Amino acid sequence: MIFCCINSISYFTSFADERPQRVTVHRSNVRKDVIKIFSDPSILSSSLDVVVIDARGEPEAGRGRGVLLDVLTCFWQECFTALTTGSNEKIPYIRHDLQKPEWKAIARVLVYGYQKMKYFPLQLSHLFVASCLFGEESITPEFLLKSFREYIAAEDREVLDVCLSDEFHPQDDDGNDNDDVLEFLSSFKCFRKPDKDNIRSIITELAHQELIQKPRYVLNCWAPILDVLRCDHSFQTLEGLDRLYESKRPTAKKIIKLFQGEASTDAERQSLDYLKKFVKSLEGKALSMFLRFCTGSDVITCDSIRISFSSLEGLQRRPVARTCTPMLELPTSYDSFPALSEEFTNIMKESQAWSFDIV
Repeated sequence: MIFCCINSISYFTSFADERPQRVTVHRSNVRKDVIKIFSDPSILSSSLDVVVIDARGEPEAGRGRGVLLDVLTCFWQECFTALTTGSNEKIPYIRHDLQKPEWKAIARVLVYGYQKMKYFPLQLSHLFVASCLFGEESITPEFLLKSFREYIAAEDREVLDVCLSDEFHPQDDDGNDNDDVLEFLSSFKCFRKPDKDNIRSIITELAHQELIQKPRYVLNCWAPILDVLRCDHSFQTLEGLDRLYESKRPTAKKIIKLFQGEASTDAERQSLDYLKKFVKSLEGKALSMFLRFCTGSDVITCDSIRISFSSLEGLQRRPVARTCTPMLELPTSYDSFPALSEEFTNIMKESQAWSFDIV
């Protein structure tokens, strides 16, 4: 379970002079519902009161900042699955059922999420965002190849590194063509015969094809809308964009630094130590999932996570996250690190069943 409360000093008071616009999002249809909501250009000047409908057709009780962050996280996860290609970095690709209005709506979600919630989807290709903001001429060959390496599958990166190294040879020791290289090039519909003189040029052309040429239609839809972000220093230069990506990316060290709470008893200190040890054991998607449990977001959007303590025991014992604050209520009855680790791991495994229950 994930829990959320409405706090009178949190989300809605950020827009005290505005009347929140209530919108409904079905948990089973997040992507399409959000695209429909953001089809209206005026939405960027509104504060949204999001009501989530669960799988049974019932409104979830939670409201406020944490709910909106969770919806944004769900939306971008679904977009990356259905509307993009790429491995670590995702590039939008064209679908017949998404035309200009839909792509513009998705761009508005990006702008709204950052301006209102400081949410930014880190899997979105750094190079693609830079192209939208600064144009193709801002993309250096080094930037292009670096992004291409993050775009391709992990198992292909070793082949790419070989192709770009000084030791590249188009044939193996027996004089036969390097099958791994040929297979890699053919996966991008390239059938030129590589050699030491042309391999870097071929790779650069393929990177340009995949990262700049193919998403051009989406880029043309997004660029005018994303331009409003350039009033923020993070979107004024490539260096600023680099810093934004780095600052939003969760690490165990960053998350532990967000924890704020005074442990006044031995039991509280022990539970807090167990929690920090658990966070240090996480990486990648698991770390993002823990952050989402605590804040509603899989990227860093807050300055702190308050830690409070509870005395729940037995079957009643569970960590409770109030994502509107955000705050984590941590039981003090764990008698060992494995007990805490098992409980948090099980919660994260059940992420598809999370809902907002406390108002």
